[in-house]
Amino acid sequence: MPAPVSSLSRPPYGLAFSIDELLMVRDWAEARTLHMIVALDQVLENAEFEEMIILAPPGRRKRILTVWRTLGSVFLQTPGGRPRAFATMPEALASLHPVRSPRPSILRFLGFGS
Repeated sequence: MPAPVSSLSRPPYGLAFSIDELLMVRDWAEARTLHMIVALDQVLENAEFEEMIILAPPGRRKRILTVWRTLGSVFLQTPGGRPRAFATMPEALASLHPVRSPRPSILRFLGFGS
């Protein structure tokens, strides 16, 4: 007997990244001395994510940036910040401009804040 439609699980909100996207973020993070973690099968606020990318400074557990994708967008979010949506991963990474100063905070370095 087939299951009723209402009992079927809905697709996840956050989808998996392509290999090319994962390599792109890895290279971007390495160039900035950031540690990249790929978190699989996460549930946050009742939303399911196949994959999320977490970026943090080496040796620190506190994340400075979380990245996920949906069917049509790539999202970047800092802790306590609002998600920012982009059409593609290259566009999202390009939005994270380094700030030219002697000792920029990591969030300013990533293009968040002033």
